[in-house]
Amino acid sequence: MITKNKYVVVDLETTGTQVKNGDKIIQFAAVTIENGQITNQQSFLINPHCQLNEKIIDLTGINSAQLQEQPDFKHFVPQIQQILQGGAFVAHNVNFDFPFLQAELQAAKQSPLTNPAIDTVELAQFLLPQAPSFKLRDLTNFLNIQHNRPHQADSDALVTAELFLSLQQQLLNLPVATLKLLRHFTSNLTRQTGDFVEQMINQALDQPHTLPDYLVEVHGLVLKKPQVVASSLVTQSHYPRTQAKKAAVFAQTITARPQQMKMMNFIQRKVEQKSPLALVDAPTASGKTLGYLFPLSYYLDQGQQVIIATSTKLLQQQLVHESLPLLQKIRQRTYSATIINSAHNYLDLDNFYQTLRSEVGNRQSDLLKMKVIVWLTQTQTGALAELNLTNYQTDFFKIIASNGHRQQGLFYQYDFWQRHCENAWQSDLIITNQAYLLNNLDLKIWKTAQVLIVDEASNLIAQTLRPQTKFDFRLVKDALKKISDILYQQRVTIRTAFSQNHLYSWTHDDLLELDNDFNNFKQHLDFLEADLLSSYLKKQIPLHQRQSEMTLAINPAQLQNRTIKALSLLAQNLQSLLAKIARIFSLYERSQMPTAAIIQIIFQLRLEYQIVLHQERQLEHVLAGLSIWSPQTGLILKMTNYSNWDTLSLNTQIFTQEALIQQLQQQFQTTILIGAALKYQRSFKNFCQQLGITQTIPAKDRLSLKRDYILDDKIKVYLPRIAPHVRNDQYDAYLAAAILELISHNNCKTLIMFNSLQTLQTVYDYLQDMPVFNQREILAQSISGSNKRLKKRFYLNNNAILLATNTFGEGLNLSAGELKLVIITRLPFAAPNDPLVSAKNKYWQDQGLNPFKVDSLPTASRRLKQTVGRLIRSPADQGIIVFLDRRIATTNYGKKIYQELELPAYNEQFSISEISQQINIFLKSNF
Repeated sequence: MITKNKYVVVDLETTGTQVKNGDKIIQFAAVTIENGQITNQQSFLINPHCQLNEKIIDLTGINSAQLQEQPDFKHFVPQIQQILQGGAFVAHNVNFDFPFLQAELQAAKQSPLTNPAIDTVELAQFLLPQAPSFKLRDLTNFLNIQHNRPHQADSDALVTAELFLSLQQQLLNLPVATLKLLRHFTSNLTRQTGDFVEQMINQALDQPHTLPDYLVEVHGLVLKKPQVVASSLVTQSHYPRTQAKKAAVFAQTITARPQQMKMMNFIQRKVEQKSPLALVDAPTASGKTLGYLFPLSYYLDQGQQVIIATSTKLLQQQLVHESLPLLQKIRQRTYSATIINSAHNYLDLDNFYQTLRSEVGNRQSDLLKMKVIVWLTQTQTGALAELNLTNYQTDFFKIIASNGHRQQGLFYQYDFWQRHCENAWQSDLIITNQAYLLNNLDLKIWKTAQVLIVDEASNLIAQTLRPQTKFDFRLVKDALKKISDILYQQRVTIRTAFSQNHLYSWTHDDLLELDNDFNNFKQHLDFLEADLLSSYLKKQIPLHQRQSEMTLAINPAQLQNRTIKALSLLAQNLQSLLAKIARIFSLYERSQMPTAAIIQIIFQLRLEYQIVLHQERQLEHVLAGLSIWSPQTGLILKMTNYSNWDTLSLNTQIFTQEALIQQLQQQFQTTILIGAALKYQRSFKNFCQQLGITQTIPAKDRLSLKRDYILDDKIKVYLPRIAPHVRNDQYDAYLAAAILELISHNNCKTLIMFNSLQTLQTVYDYLQDMPVFNQREILAQSISGSNKRLKKRFYLNNNAILLATNTFGEGLNLSAGELKLVIITRLPFAAPNDPLVSAKNKYWQDQGLNPFKVDSLPTASRRLKQTVGRLIRSPADQGIIVFLDRRIATTNYGKKIYQELELPAYNEQFSISEISQQINIFLKSNF
C-alpha cells in the first residue's frame, strides 16, 4: 500500500549504466515530499573505489579526485535507509535507479528495499500526451520548471520532485469518466506506479468535480466539444498597390521590404487575372510566406477560398501558428485555416472505443490507451501527430487510425476526420501537404477553391526519385493467412454471434466459399511471383548479384502481356476477397450486444483487413502506371532475398509530373508554384523541363526575386586548402577527422550533410569514441531513431549535431537563428547506380537528352541550395558553411553549382584546424 503522505524522490549518478557489470553509485540525492510539500533535500558523493571514465566526468561534472576523499556506499547505508523509511520510492525511470540501489545494498549485505516504487517517466507518458519528449530536461522545459544543473543528482532529484507534484495534480484534475477509464489499464504499469494511479483515482472520485463546459462525455469518453470553423465575413477591401499604401497597412507590425512587396503585387495580379500557371523564385529569408498570404487575404475578403500545399507538416504548423497570426495582426481581421492531411493521420473514435472493450493487452498497448484517453480531453483536431510518437506503425495505430470512409458509429457525430473535412469546406485557407493533395485531387474538399499555392515547389521534382507506390507480396500473403486462420479457428464463435436470421448470418458455406477464394488468390499470387522471377529478374540480373537485395527498373512497355494479365486478375481477385471479408464487419455493426469474444475477433480481423485494403490500393496504382496513357511512369521490381519469393515487391516511379500539372490547371483557375530553388542558370527552363511543363510560361507569369540584403557579412564559407579526392580510399577517414576538428571547439547547433548512409555510419562510429560524443548530443539518421525523433531532438537542443543525408534535409526546418554551422561532406549528386536514378536517366536518354545536364547537375544544385538555405531563415541570421569536397573549386560543374548558390566567395587558404579557429572567432564576435 502506498502512503499518500510521504514520497521520496531519488536520483543517482553512477560510473556507468550496467548494474549487472559492476557499475557503482557515485552520487545519491533524495527529495522528500510529505503531504504535498517538499520537506527535505539531501545529497552526498560516494566513493566507488574506481576511476571514472571521461564520459561520466563530462556528463556529471564529478571527477575521481572529488570521490577519493568520500566514504564508500556502506558508510551511507543507515542514512539512506532513514531517508527512505515509510515512503514510496519515486524516480525518473525507476527501473534504473531502484535496481542500482538494490544492488549496492545487497553488496553491503543489507536487506533489500521493500518500498513501493513509482516511475515519473511512465506517469508523464500518459498524463502529458503532447509533451515533445520524456527526457527530464525536456519535460521541465515543457512545464516551465527551472532546471539549472542537468545530470547532477541533487538538481535532477529536485526537479523530478516538482515534476511528480505537477503530474499528481494533473491526474487529480482529470474528469471523472476519464479517471474511470484509466483505472482499467493500470495493472501493467511499472512496479507500483499503477497502485499510485489507482490511489489517486480513488481520491479524486471521492471529491468529484463538475465537467467543464468545453468538454463533453460521449459513451464514457470525455472529448473536447467540437469547434465550428467559419469563413471570414465578406467585406469590401482594396489591395494597397503602392509602397506607401502598403507601409500604412503594415504600420509598426513589419518593415516594408522591396522584394517582398514585389512578390505581393505579382501574386495579387495573377489571382486577379486568373492566370492558369505562374512561377515564383524567392530566396530563403525573403519573406515569401507573407509575400503570398498578404495579397491573398484581399481575395479571401471576397468570400473566396485558397489551398496552400507545402512540402512538410512542420511548414503547415508554421503557417497556422506563426504566419497566419502575423497576417491577422497586419490586416486586423481573422482568417480561418484548416490543415488537411491523409485520413490515417487522425484518430477514429469508434475504432479506439473498440480497443478499450477488447482484452487488456501488454504494458505498451495499455500505456498507449491511457495516453489517448487523456489526450482526448485536450485535442481539438484528433491528429495523431500531436502525440509526438516516433512510431505510428504498430498494430494499435493501424486499428485506431481513420480510413476516411466512416459512415456510421457511436461517435460518428464527433468523428475527427469528418469534422476536419467540414471545417475545411468552411475555412478561408485549406493547408495540406503536396503528396496528399496530388494523390487525392478528386476529393470534394478541394472543389470550392479556385486558387492553389504550391510552396517549396521544387519538392515536386524530388518526388520523381522516390517510389510512388509499393505492392508487397509478403504483407498480402501474411495478412490473408491470418484472416483465414482467425475465421477457421473462431468459426463456431462467429456463426453463433451472427445468426440473427437468414439474411444476416454467417454460415459454414460462407467460410468454405471464402476459404476457396483464399486458395485461388494464393495460386494467382504464386504464378505472378514465378513470372516476375523467371521473365525479368533471372534474365537481367546475373547470378553473382542475386546474393544481396536486388532492384530492377523495368520499362512498362517491356512487360509481357502475360504479366499484365496476371496483375489485372490478381487485383480483381483481391477486390472480391475484400468485399466478402467486409461483410463480416457489416454483420458486426448490426449486432446489438456483441460479446467480448467477438469484439476481440473483429479487432484482429480489422487489423489484417486494413493491411490488405492498403495493398489492394497499391496494386491499383501499379496497374494505372502500366497504362499507355502513363508514358512517364516506370516500374521498379525489388527482391530482398533470392531464396524467398515472398520478398518481392512492385513499385512505381513517375519521371515527370506533366499529367499532374495539367490536372492542376484544369481544376484550379490559378496555380502558383513558389520556391527558393526553382531557377537554374538564371532561368525557369530546367524546372519546367524536369517537372514536365511543356507549355510556354509567359514572362508576365514568371517572377524572380533578389535578396534585400547582401550575405557577405552574414555567412562565411570555407573550403580546406588541402583535401583528398572524394573517390580516394582514405576520404571517409579524412571526413571523420575533419568533422571532429570542426565540432570539438564550438558549441553551436550543427548540421552535417552526407551523400551515403554508409559514410555517415563510419563518421558516427568514429565520433562515438571521442570525448565530444559525451559533451554534445550527436544525432545520426538511421542510427539514433526515426527521422521524426531526430528532427524533434535536433529542434529542442540548441547545441545538437545532426548527421543526415540530403533526403533527410529536405524536410528539416528550424526557427530563425538556431542553426549556425553547416558542413557539406560531398556534393549532393544522386548515386548513379541507384535503380531509381538509372531508370530516370534512361527516360531522359530516350528523349535524346543528356541526363547529367538536364537532371543530375541541376538536382544537385537545388539540393545544395536547400541545404545552405537552412542557415539563413531571416535577415538577422548569420552562420558558417564548410565544404569538405574540393570539387566545388576544382571542376567546372562544381564551379557552376557554387554560382547557383549566390554565396559570398569561399575562403580556401586555411587548413581544417585553422578553419575551426575561424569558426570560433566568427561565433564569438557575432553571437
